[in-house]
Amino acid sequence: MTPDTAHPDETAQEQVDLDNEQAAVDPALFEKQPAEPPFARTVHTTPLHLLISAESRTNRWTEWNGYTVPDVLTDLGDEYRALRGAAVLADHSPLVKTRISGRDATDYLQRLVTRDLSSLAVHAAIPVIFCEGAGLVLGDGILFRLGDEEYRLVTEETHLAWMTESALGFRVRIEDVSATLAMLSLQGPLSAACLRDAGVKDIESLAPFAACWADIGGMPVYVSRTGASGDLGYELWADAEDAPHLWRRLMSKGMSHGLRPAGFALRELARLEAALPRAGRDYLSAFAAVMSGDAATPFELWSAPAISLNKPVFNGGRALRRLADKPPRRRLVALVAEALEPVALSTVLSGTRPVGTATTAGFSPALGANIALALVETSALDGSLSLTGRRREGLSTQELVLPARIMEEPAWKMARGSAFPAALGL
Repeated sequence: MTPDTAHPDETAQEQVDLDNEQAAVDPALFEKQPAEPPFARTVHTTPLHLLISAESRTNRWTEWNGYTVPDVLTDLGDEYRALRGAAVLADHSPLVKTRISGRDATDYLQRLVTRDLSSLAVHAAIPVIFCEGAGLVLGDGILFRLGDEEYRLVTEETHLAWMTESALGFRVRIEDVSATLAMLSLQGPLSAACLRDAGVKDIESLAPFAACWADIGGMPVYVSRTGASGDLGYELWADAEDAPHLWRRLMSKGMSHGLRPAGFALRELARLEAALPRAGRDYLSAFAAVMSGDAATPFELWSAPAISLNKPVFNGGRALRRLADKPPRRRLVALVAEALEPVALSTVLSGTRPVGTATTAGFSPALGANIALALVETSALDGSLSLTGRRREGLSTQELVLPARIMEEPAWKMARGSAFPAALGL
């Protein structure tokens, strides 16, 4: 019998009279446990972790911004069909949420981001890019205007230190509210119907990139018409303690519409089909790039970047005005490589010469082909391209070279993603 399974020596322990109300009480039982500082934890869980773990049928998990999230909950194919034909609900709480408030909040953000914010109304959102002095991209995200002097910036990576340093001289407060604010992503053609049944009134009148406050089951929820699925979708922002109750209500009310829970792998597949770059995957922040050539300008990453060159002063403005007149040395493009089964894509070739790298790749069910986002030398874009790939067959690996072409449109871009949904009956 090992020490950890051996029975304790009960005779050596002091017997406690359970009927004696005057018995001595160990004061250690009432000592308040010291709170664990946030920086002491290396593995984080979202407010929805325990609830979503009960939905898992695969036990497939992944890391996202230090948080443990499900990669696939049931089956990626089933989750994809629900996304494109009905609706899916996913936990996107690991996204970084930064609150910017104060008298100079608008002036500060006008200096920080590349586009003009003067027309951004309260309860509206807008995609933004921010650069360093040489015009290299630090990050991108969605900026919400919550009030006259309050904003929320949602990004893939944290930029708190740089944002705080950039606030010198402005009367503004900058806070990372990621841990206290949960985010549920509801995407798909029937997502509006799911919200209507959950209690959100007039949801069909919410315009793209608009937001509103709603009461869902007695909980205040901020609902925005945003998402990265290339289709109709919404994102719900709620207090951490309300998130599990909100999830249950949405799943219950959306069941009749085919609503299914989904994991991180579906988010990446939908993002790839919508041709939306992701920081840390398709490009490196200028502060994170070890090699100078790894950093990119907005003109390399987006065909029509959100830059207002007429703004008088903003970070990187002088450099971006110079770069706007020059062709970028490379471009992030969407490529399709015909193949009947998934292939791990890697290098872009022009003839036999490497001219780029596939940053995100996967098999698109919408096209029935392998697709990729790839950074490719501009000089090679007018010629014929191919992609190297690797396919596993049993215990052996087969190296492939597949002809590739540039897609003029994303693999999935539905008109309903930027239109009002049909009127919903009672």
